[in-house]
Amino acid sequence: MAELWINYKDENGESGRSRVEGDRFTIGRHSSCDLVISSSKLSREHLLIERSDDRFFITDQASSNGTELNERPLLDRTEIMNGDRADLGGGADLEFEFVWDNSGANAGDGLGSADQAAVQAATVTVDAPPQSANLPSNIAAGFPLWLLIGPLAAIFILVIVVGILYIFSGGTTTIAESPIRTSRTPRDPSDDSDDKPKQTGTPTSTISLPSETNEPLNSSTPPPANLSDTAKVEKSAASFLRRIARNDPTAFLTSEQSSKVNSRIKQLSGSPAVAANIESARRSAAQLKSLAASKNLKPQFLAAAAMAKLGNSRGDVLQTAQSMADVLDKLHTQIGDELSDDCLLMVAALDQGQRGDFMGLRNMLQDLTNKFPESPRAVRTVWFLQKQNKISSAEFDFAIEFLAIGVISQSPKDFGLNAEPLIL
Repeated sequence: MAELWINYKDENGESGRSRVEGDRFTIGRHSSCDLVISSSKLSREHLLIERSDDRFFITDQASSNGTELNERPLLDRTEIMNGDRADLGGGADLEFEFVWDNSGANAGDGLGSADQAAVQAATVTVDAPPQSANLPSNIAAGFPLWLLIGPLAAIFILVIVVGILYIFSGGTTTIAESPIRTSRTPRDPSDDSDDKPKQTGTPTSTISLPSETNEPLNSSTPPPANLSDTAKVEKSAASFLRRIARNDPTAFLTSEQSSKVNSRIKQLSGSPAVAANIESARRSAAQLKSLAASKNLKPQFLAAAAMAKLGNSRGDVLQTAQSMADVLDKLHTQIGDELSDDCLLMVAALDQGQRGDFMGLRNMLQDLTNKFPESPRAVRTVWFLQKQNKISSAEFDFAIEFLAIGVISQSPKDFGLNAEPLIL
């Protein structure tokens, strides 16, 4: 049987060791957890370890600051291997260690993949009879070798004949003229004489290829000017979402989500107030970046949140951002901004935060993660919460407003606004 031990160290450098007992083992800062680590960076119930026979799996419990396993974000239920390391939102470092009862364990059980490979490589069979390294087994067993001499002699004679013919032809035997040059010395770029096709009686046709592009020939992707409204939204949304998140390089909106955002964009399209607000944010770019850095927020996120607050009214984006920064900072502490979905949750919870409730949404997410079979990442989205009627229409609509203005700001002229893109 395997035992899993956790060697841990908290943010203050205090270390400890604990054995995982039972089929469910929780880690967090709340006294109800099996392993309690007192750190403000840990959620009340931060990490769940589940046992299945001699295998162990960990799941982040929709924690505020997230979990990294071997320096990669832990997004779904993942099996633990011997020697794996986990970082609980900067509040604690864990190292997982398997200890085996030798009376019932097989060599290599419970080890990581690299350790198992080493065990397998070290396992050899010593009582198998040796065989010839270069000959088939039937030859090694006594098959007459003289039967191979005839074919080998014929090949040898053929090689000699071809060589003699080549010598007497003066070395000019040509199989086919190939246009491919395998190697040559560097030349002067201005002298391209040996690259020009030899002129013959038959004119050569040329094919013009697009220069400096990675697009495949006959690509079905239309040029930007011909993109549909939904395609324009998807393109700008991907750019916007990746700028507002801490680490979400593949963020995107689905077609269904883009359609909802596009409906709001159509209401804002051509709005002089929205165009003026984008220009206001551009003029205050340096101050917005400084303010965002002081609150550990991304500047593109803070600017878009301020513009969403202004909506279809003209205003001072920097001043609006200053009035929201403290609330967003406290929501960020509870919800985080690792992924673009986290940022949308912060925006949806803005009204709660302004009422002084900074943990309501976070607590609800933890509860839903335990109740629904979906992964924590699937649960932690405004789209899931809206379908489950867990957020109000006003909260969801504000998240859509935020997305719509953020998308427009990436390419205003694509959406009928006379303004330059806002890239912070």
